[in-house]
Amino acid sequence: MSLLFICVWRIVKPLCRRLLLLILLGISITTYADVDVRVGPTEIPRGEAAGAQDITINNGLFALAFAVDSAPPWGIARGGIVDIAIVRNGVVDYDIASLVDFMPNSWSPWPTTYQQVEIIQQTPSDVVVRTRRDWGDVQLETHFHIRSGDRRLQMKTTMVNTGETDLTELLSGYVVWPDGGYLFGVPGFQGKDAGSEADALANWSAAYGRDWVLGLHAPFADQFLYSGRDRYQQHTLEAGKSNTFEAWLQIEDSGDLAPLVHSEIMFQQLPSGTLFGEVRTEKNNVVDKPAVIVLKNGAPYTWALGQAGHYQLDLPAGVYTVLATAESYASGAPHSVEIIAGSRVELDHSDLKPPGRILFNITDNSGKALDARISVREGHKPLIEFLGEKTFFTDLMTVGQASAWVAPGRYKFDVSAGGGFTAPLSTVELDVSAGRDHQVTSEVAVSLQPSQQHWFAIDLHHHSDVLDGFTAPDYVLRSELAAGMDFSFLSDHDSTANNAAMKKLSGKRSIPFLAGTELSPSWAHFNAYPITEGSVIDIDIGAASVQDIFAQARRLGAELIHVNHPYNDYGYFRSLATQIDGGGEQTSAVPGGYDPSFDLVEITAGDNSDTLKKIWSLWNAGHKAYLVGGSDVHDVWNELSGAARTYVHITENKTISNLIAALKQGHSYATQGPLIFPEIIFGTNIRHPKGLELSLNYTIAAVSGLRSVTLIERGEIIEKTTFTQAMTSRPQSFKVHPRSDTWYSVIVEDDRGKFAYSNPLTVVTH
Repeated sequence: MSLLFICVWRIVKPLCRRLLLLILLGISITTYADVDVRVGPTEIPRGEAAGAQDITINNGLFALAFAVDSAPPWGIARGGIVDIAIVRNGVVDYDIASLVDFMPNSWSPWPTTYQQVEIIQQTPSDVVVRTRRDWGDVQLETHFHIRSGDRRLQMKTTMVNTGETDLTELLSGYVVWPDGGYLFGVPGFQGKDAGSEADALANWSAAYGRDWVLGLHAPFADQFLYSGRDRYQQHTLEAGKSNTFEAWLQIEDSGDLAPLVHSEIMFQQLPSGTLFGEVRTEKNNVVDKPAVIVLKNGAPYTWALGQAGHYQLDLPAGVYTVLATAESYASGAPHSVEIIAGSRVELDHSDLKPPGRILFNITDNSGKALDARISVREGHKPLIEFLGEKTFFTDLMTVGQASAWVAPGRYKFDVSAGGGFTAPLSTVELDVSAGRDHQVTSEVAVSLQPSQQHWFAIDLHHHSDVLDGFTAPDYVLRSELAAGMDFSFLSDHDSTANNAAMKKLSGKRSIPFLAGTELSPSWAHFNAYPITEGSVIDIDIGAASVQDIFAQARRLGAELIHVNHPYNDYGYFRSLATQIDGGGEQTSAVPGGYDPSFDLVEITAGDNSDTLKKIWSLWNAGHKAYLVGGSDVHDVWNELSGAARTYVHITENKTISNLIAALKQGHSYATQGPLIFPEIIFGTNIRHPKGLELSLNYTIAAVSGLRSVTLIERGEIIEKTTFTQAMTSRPQSFKVHPRSDTWYSVIVEDDRGKFAYSNPLTVVTH
């Protein structure tokens, strides 16, 4: 035996003994699969990466796919991650991501001339993907580093301004948009849509489901948008200068946020300790799957999910408030605990109460069953959203009935049938006892019935669970019916995937369904409808001009093209006024420039002052693009379907063809609350003797009370009436004397500050 062999054996022998001991004790030894790379359509179920050159990488813990051939959502440049799935016992689960990528300036238009995606490093233990793109005069290079056995993906992007102009007030950083699930956001700002991160409790953010978490560690970020899905640094990129952004995406296989805290402790080398304990009910029964919520400075910081009554998590040194809960259970009493560096602190909970059940029966004042939305105004609202709901909908087929398991306690529920447009909210107060059923009947006082006067409601901008949507088709329909819609509608981003399901569900309730899609380049979004069943989008939305987009809409069968949210960051009218630096010159952010071939312009649930100025100028120029209302709801549990809606006047049968014809003619109005019943239908052209009196007569109504009504002529206010006495309905007449061809419209405001905006009545004088 050689001396070398003897030396090696003396080193290896103790390791072999330890390995044998671990096996005898039944302790598992974790081994990690090599990182696997495949080129072509992704293996991820429900994945969007379907191109021949798309790249899927699997490290044994998760799989993710890069868009190389496939067009990413919302018209952004190729090169980002469009699919992510957990790998469980070697099996790739379903897609949980819509987009993970670097954004040079939030969701502003992204003019690009090239995208290069390549693997620059590949070993069994790690893979690096490099993406090179341009954004105007800015060159972007991002490295994505995936390692075997590591749930964290490292991302590093460098921006270089090759132009001659400083770029100011940029919002640059990473976005993580899940496909479904829920949003926790940045710790300290849970429930907030946007803001500064100056007072954030941590530098991570999270989206989650019952069996997954997507966490983004972004230490550079000082701003967040879209409930923490976007993490940005506001900065100036001087001409000839560069800036680098580094972040980590953490992909976990349960809805537990504790691993994100553990990673931050490791990244920042924070002094920390461990909190652990047991969770039982007030009757001393073990809670099988407890959740322990940790608050810091009074705000939600993280949570840990337990098993068999036990939990454990690491926390940075500090003082916290801790409480325990479980699915539909009432939360236990809060406990203050201090974590000292290196300590192990035991904290048991023994006061949880199991849920009770509420059986709702919702009717109008005649006893007719109503579709309704039932929301918790006061009472237990689960922070961890898969552990319970705060919003419920009545059943699709058993109209007016709903069953809900909730935590015990005192509740006040708001019951909405008609969305606050045709009936005020009804309120239900109830004490829920653990383990008991509670029968509740709520009567909604319906006071307005527009359909009896041939006015029918439709929400012309609504999403399901495609891409950034969170709502399955059956709940889209439940929500639209609860809001009082007479037609159902769906317009998912660049997709018609759920239209067939919506049509089938709507048919079961004898509700006509209008099939749409939202064509979504980076510089504008357009709804197109009706969509011919079976038709597919066959252009690259991200590379298309406005003329290409409109032509695609017509090929899909659309008779109407509708400009969505015209003045938001990526609205058509705002983008038309935006210039992009590139190649030493400025160009319009809209490829192809202004194209007037649209038919409708959207009124949103927010401020519409810029949209009104624009549409009035179009009417003055003779372009009759009519106003419609759409809510743009993605999540019916947290947003209100029909918050902005369209009422359409249809005298014949309530069919899709008659709906389309009425919308084309402008026989409609958009509203956030008030209702208008005109004597002369909006969109009508009338002939009238020059200079003679013309009476414009309306009945106006609002269940919350009327505040004012304003008459508009050619974009100018010519008369306004403000109401000092409380009233919910009244006749309104304006006397005008047109001396030349003109148009009139009305604006009605209710006591909540919500508005209805009519389409024009055109007068041709003779």
